[in-house]
Amino acid sequence: MEFSKIAKQVEKDIKAELFLNNDSSKNLDIILDIVNTINKTLIFEDVLELVLKNAISLTGTERGFIVLKNDEGVLEFKLGMNSETGKIKKDEFSVSQSVVDDVFITGESKFIESAQSDVENRKSKSIFILDLQTILCSPLITSGKKIGVIYVDSKHLHKIKIKEITNMFEILAGQAATAIRNAQLYNAQLAANKSLEESNRQLIIAKEEAEKSDRLKSEFLAQMSHEIRTPIHILMSYSSLIKEEIEGSLDNDMKSSFNAIEHAGKRIIRTTELILNMSEISTGTYEYSESEFDIYDGILSTIYNEYQIKVNKNKIKFAIENNSEQSIVVADKYSVYQIFTQIIDNAVNYTENGEITIFINNSKNNKLEVSVSDTGIGISDEYMPNIFMPFTQEEQGYTRRFEGNGLGLSLVKKYCDLNHAEIDIQSIKGKGTKVLVTF
Repeated sequence: MEFSKIAKQVEKDIKAELFLNNDSSKNLDIILDIVNTINKTLIFEDVLELVLKNAISLTGTERGFIVLKNDEGVLEFKLGMNSETGKIKKDEFSVSQSVVDDVFITGESKFIESAQSDVENRKSKSIFILDLQTILCSPLITSGKKIGVIYVDSKHLHKIKIKEITNMFEILAGQAATAIRNAQLYNAQLAANKSLEESNRQLIIAKEEAEKSDRLKSEFLAQMSHEIRTPIHILMSYSSLIKEEIEGSLDNDMKSSFNAIEHAGKRIIRTTELILNMSEISTGTYEYSESEFDIYDGILSTIYNEYQIKVNKNKIKFAIENNSEQSIVVADKYSVYQIFTQIIDNAVNYTENGEITIFINNSKNNKLEVSVSDTGIGISDEYMPNIFMPFTQEEQGYTRRFEGNGLGLSLVKKYCDLNHAEIDIQSIKGKGTKVLVTF
């Protein structure tokens, strides 16, 4: 509800209550002025001070206190004031505790005059010690809930048991309860907003730190990839030159050694290229270049020819079938080339016997589908959820049977996302795997 509507409703309630009690128009004006003043602010401390000042002034008493229920349901000192010197410190808080407790428990106001001559009230130790004569105490109730007590007293005798004063004090208490509760809610909202702002600030800092860490890691990997790849290329070049120079005098052991150097060098270069490519994607530095090309003629047939010699040596049936009416795609050619190089490389590396088939087809909704099927080692159902996570492999440790760094399929997925292509992997452990990419 808007503040202006609340104020109008408060004024309407007060007029109705005073009308029913036949109070004078003068009293009505006094209460309305007080309530209007209180409702001009939602600052909790200001509301309490305005309520208590006006309660003391209205009753002509010497001092007053407001106690409110805390989260544990216990009454707690919030503000004390006197008519002359202003605020009363918490350690000087002394009231008739029996009156306060009784009013809060019963939810009914209590008005006492001539307390020192009243036999019943002189039984109260605090009334006797404080030498109190006049006490007015009302519960603070809003929306049917008790939130505290407002209390004023005086050592001087006042005639307060007249309807005008007690009615006005109770009306003030009722309106004060609403104003205090609104201020509490406003304070709680401010605290919640502040807490949310702090949480958001911490999240932003954490996000920036994480991004910085990822960026530094990727930049480091990229730099190290360059540092490793360059000397490896030099070593392989010199190894190739030496091999050519002494080709005629090589025995079987020497040939095996040169082949091992070549294989190890290619393996390191392949790994560093994967790391470099992953770094470019992760840091957002990869330059996407869209073009139109034939995926069969421009990419798949080339990769097929590159791997055919290696597959034939392993006596694996290797085939490519193009059943598409047209295999033109609009995408980034380099990353598409990397997608199928990695998929086919996996099929070749993880298939010891059987067959590998590349199949190109147009789907019913005119999408281009490329599948690579093999009869290799397959992937377990347990590992399948981790298939695209970087640096993970189903077989871990130095005892694993197959080479690899766990970056291949993670990079494939990122390149597919980059080209708005869908990738689906179906596999049965020990029987083989089918990878389907849809453009």
